[in-house]
Amino acid sequence: MSEADPYAAAPAPAAQPTNGMAVASLVLGVLSILFVWIPFVGLISWVLAPVGLVLGLVALGKPTGRGLAIAGAICSGIGLLGCIGWVVLIGAVAAAGAGV
Repeated sequence: MSEADPYAAAPAPAAQPTNGMAVASLVLGVLSILFVWIPFVGLISWVLAPVGLVLGLVALGKPTGRGLAIAGAICSGIGLLGCIGWVVLIGAVAAAGAGV
């Protein structure tokens, strides 16, 4: 009768499947936050942030990657707020320059 090796390594747990939309949302959200600070390159954030926000909100309905989807939606929302902030700032400076 042979006994099992007590020092044998336990099998590795199976990896959880990753939600691709949640990962894409997080990547787009982080990129939109980074790009919003660069004056002319920041126009890319007007595309990245809404797409990342939509992907994050859609990915919330999936059973996997919920944390990534929440983080992606939040980062994309921050990037979108940064874009809106630039528009408000430029509008305020233009209004002050026009003497209004």
